Amino acid sequence: MKKFIIYVVFVFVVAFSGYFIYGYMQSAKYDGTAIPYIEKALPELSSWDAERVTQCMAPEVIRTISPENLAQLLKTLSQIGTLQSIGEATFKNKATGDNVQYANAPVITYDIETQYSSGPATVTLSLLERDGSYQVYYFNFQSQALAGQ
Repeated sequence: MKKFIIYVVFVFVVAFSGYFIYGYMQSAKYDGTAIPYIEKALPELSSWDAERVTQCMAPEVIRTISPENLAQLLKTLSQIGTLQSIGEATFKNKATGDNVQYANAPVITYDIETQYSSGPATVTLSLLERDGSYQVYYFNFQSQALAGQ
């Protein structure tokens, strides 16, 4: 029985370690190129200007949202205020885009700690990687300024 418990603990430790090593390897693969892109794209998204925002976004994502809905979304998000600083970007995961045309394109997701004029916010950005460059596939802003919305 003691050998069995040791075996189970060993398997658990190896699996747990493997999960974190795999995450670290994925993060290391993208950090060098994705984080500079995030530092460029986040101020564009935070301009709350639909034209500037659509320039950062993947075309297949832009086709799914009407200009009126995008304008309303950006109006709501503008309550966060102006971007003051971009903090640490933390690799969250890598997935595959669900669009048929780009089914094999990786989608890399980061959580970014930011400071806006209304206070701190956590921004989640998913980036579609295509030929070594990125486009915004998804974004989400979490801020107390939006809590009542």
